[in-house]
Amino acid sequence: MTTPPTSDASELRHQLVEQLQAAKHIRSAAVERAFRTVPRHTFAPEIAVEAAYANDIVATRRRDDGTVTSSISAPWLQADMLEAARIQPGHRVLEIGSGGYNAALISELVGQAGHVTTLDIDPAVTKRATCFLAEAGYDAVDVTTADAERLPDEVVPAGGFDAIIVTVDTWDLPWIDALAEGGRLVAPLRLHGYHWAIGFTKAKGVLHSDEPLVVCGFVAMQGDGAWNRNRRTVPGTGVHLSWEDGTPLPVDQLTPALTRNPTVTRTGVTVGGQEPFDLLQLYLAGALPGFCRLETAPDSDHPLLNPPPPHWPAAAIVRGASLARLTHERISDGNDGKGQYEFVVHGYGDHGHRAAQEMAEHIAIWQRHHRSARCPLITARPAADHAPAAPVHDPHVFAKKHTHITVDWPIAPVTTAREPETANASALIYNDRGEYLLHLRDYFPGQIWEPGMWSLLGGGREPQDSTLHHTVRRELAEEAGLDLADLTPFGTEYATDDAGTTVPIAIYTGRWNGDPRELHLTEGVMLAWFAPDDLHRLRIADTTSELVRRHAASLPTMRNEPASEEERRAAPHGTVLNVVGVHLYLQRPDGGVLLGLRHPSSAFAPSTWHALAGHCEQENAIACLIREAQEEAGLRIERQDVELVHVVHHIDHAGDRPRMGLFFRAHIWHGEPELREPDKCTQWKFWDPTALPDDLVPYTRTAIEGIQNGELYSETGWPA
Repeated sequence: MTTPPTSDASELRHQLVEQLQAAKHIRSAAVERAFRTVPRHTFAPEIAVEAAYANDIVATRRRDDGTVTSSISAPWLQADMLEAARIQPGHRVLEIGSGGYNAALISELVGQAGHVTTLDIDPAVTKRATCFLAEAGYDAVDVTTADAERLPDEVVPAGGFDAIIVTVDTWDLPWIDALAEGGRLVAPLRLHGYHWAIGFTKAKGVLHSDEPLVVCGFVAMQGDGAWNRNRRTVPGTGVHLSWEDGTPLPVDQLTPALTRNPTVTRTGVTVGGQEPFDLLQLYLAGALPGFCRLETAPDSDHPLLNPPPPHWPAAAIVRGASLARLTHERISDGNDGKGQYEFVVHGYGDHGHRAAQEMAEHIAIWQRHHRSARCPLITARPAADHAPAAPVHDPHVFAKKHTHITVDWPIAPVTTAREPETANASALIYNDRGEYLLHLRDYFPGQIWEPGMWSLLGGGREPQDSTLHHTVRRELAEEAGLDLADLTPFGTEYATDDAGTTVPIAIYTGRWNGDPRELHLTEGVMLAWFAPDDLHRLRIADTTSELVRRHAASLPTMRNEPASEEERRAAPHGTVLNVVGVHLYLQRPDGGVLLGLRHPSSAFAPSTWHALAGHCEQENAIACLIREAQEEAGLRIERQDVELVHVVHHIDHAGDRPRMGLFFRAHIWHGEPELREPDKCTQWKFWDPTALPDDLVPYTRTAIEGIQNGELYSETGWPA
């Protein structure tokens, strides 16, 4: 290619600098001078000089399949990262990912008293960089061919580098020890597949970010530091799920979920057509256990995911045999004509609506507390060792090979313009017959809301309520003496009071098969069961009626026929039905007993150790045990290998529904415990029965101690 006239290249170079200054990518005189000095076209002789000074990448090396393995980064991103590195004259700087041009810019910044090392794993890349650096007059730069995962000892100066700039996508940060105390490291770090250029300062051996996060993309790291997408394919669907950070979950069971139309959970949270929402995705990736990225091939003919939505792959979570994914729908043209979109969550599978609601609740938290806050702070600490991280979900912590990355989300200041806070909660209670428990309000016009109408039990949040879940449980206890531990978030509804004020109401669902005549009602006239088809006969708000019908539609296995005579006789007036729970007592030859750590958002015993357990459905107790062991932990147990070893009859509080806990020992089992339902259990661990964890469910402790002592029966919680 003909060498361009110097005046033409200089003019294009100065135009690029002015463009970068206007966009605030160049913010210092030193970086401006470097960009005005270094001839970018010298490092890209294959393309026209105009293209060399465009604000875009220049691909310089590709694989046979066309994948770019080396490039000159876009000038705007190079300027941002150089500004973040805060390079000074005399500094010793390492660049990881060589191309030549960026090393020349760094050389201008460090001056003659400084030193620059540029390193790449590909000898063809370093050969090219050596040639062009010499041609441009920067032959003092050391060009090294090596795997950046393990820096050669002779490369690292005494006391470490003053700055390290990484220009390849990196999943980890194994260079903390090579950085001087107080030094800067700028790297495009991958967190669950999202790429952020982050500027860190090293303080007492720990990296702390103090620059805005910049969304970016670089060529992939090669060698031992190459990242693994941990991609799994759902059989027969063409749908791929990737767990780049976190433990991959089984996917074979998801095939049926992707054959039915999804439920749709609307969030009410909107975004403009040109407004980025990368921080929301990063928030969800850290907040939700089981988080993954969902994608299909561009030419996929999957009936539910074709064509793939924009911003692909989608944020998703897996919950057993169900999953949910984030998408958005256009709701208006917006003020600028570029569209206004609402975030919605699609749920797939029998419990997809619950997974969708879980994701929607975290979107609401981000919207309320973090969206308008300052940028999150990233901290990178050296890992205690280089062993793979244990499969435990620690919110907003990404456990990697060399480091533990923590994302701290500042809280936005309260403003008068914020949307109304949800401060009311109601319970949508249903039974196995497909009926819903409704509450007839007193007819006191002007004194109570919606007088004389059928409604849900619930009320407003009070100072002693730490969460809305506590609010709804307290209201159920106060209004009807009802205690339902397994309440599940379902959505947020909006009602309008007599003054015209819109009131958000958090809706929780729970299953109960009792007789409402046995409850001690302190407010209202009565409680009664109603099938969805009977609601038209009642004086009931349209929003409540629609809520019941929507919930009924989300549970296709629910039976809506009237109760049989046998079912009515099963719980006669005055009888309190006991809940039967089945528990697995699994003890290894070394004596360790299997326990699971319940999820922090669990309605029952959050962040507490408990035996693998479940409630009997339309099945016998051993069948329930076999099913729960497979569903929760991937363990296969045969009926002939099980024996009943303990029964604990327990009650949490006076007046609560009694529970009968059956503990079965499995003498033989197949498989090792897996996290099949991370929304319920975040860790499996075998414990010494003589040194059980302090945060253990009390009746589980009683049962284990009883088993160790050869006792068959125990009681807890009953009044003396």
